[in-house]
Amino acid sequence: MDGTKDEQDKAIQYYDKISVIYDYISNWYYKKARNYAIEELEIENGQIVLNLPCGTGVNFKYFQRQLKNSGLIIGIDLSSGMLNQAKGKVDKCGWTNIDLQLENATKIDRKWLKEYSKNKVQVRVDTIFCDLGLSGLPEWRNIIDNMIAILKPNGRIVILDWYLEEPSLRSEFVKWIGKGEVDRPIWQYLKTKISDFKVDDSFNFGGVFIASGTKRNEKSRAKDL
Repeated sequence: MDGTKDEQDKAIQYYDKISVIYDYISNWYYKKARNYAIEELEIENGQIVLNLPCGTGVNFKYFQRQLKNSGLIIGIDLSSGMLNQAKGKVDKCGWTNIDLQLENATKIDRKWLKEYSKNKVQVRVDTIFCDLGLSGLPEWRNIIDNMIAILKPNGRIVILDWYLEEPSLRSEFVKWIGKGEVDRPIWQYLKTKISDFKVDDSFNFGGVFIASGTKRNEKSRAKDL
């Protein structure tokens, strides 16, 4: 999806339809990668975690291992079908620390966070997990920039997604099933924006990468200039 409104609308409709079976695919195919990625988040009890896109909430149970219903999980997605599945998990498990938002990822920036915090204690995002989203979302570089902007200094960001640089039958299949692109230099762009960068592209036979790092604080940023 290159970001046109028509393509985005079609992608939303697609994910609305597959939301009822999404967990069966995701839990099986991405289990190893997801476990590793969430370990890289280094979540601590009481923290605020932003999950964008959150899909069906498949990550929530992993976040809760450390949070134990403390802190806050902000789950954002543009598919109402996916969010309905996520809400079902929240209600079933009795989690009280999860806030689901139907929102466009391109709108999640400092202005959004300021508005979001109006009726709450000021929200400082401790860690951000973006899984299987940036390969399909428009303006993906701006989304990364905005996520880092709302992340607190020394906060963690982790991205799990696809990267297949060379065209192949496999890349075409992944693009078809995921309604996104697989050759976007996502982790390469992230590398230029954070410190303590690390990438592991060995998952799912080399097609899935996990990139992680820490937001630079003012001192480390000054050293870079």
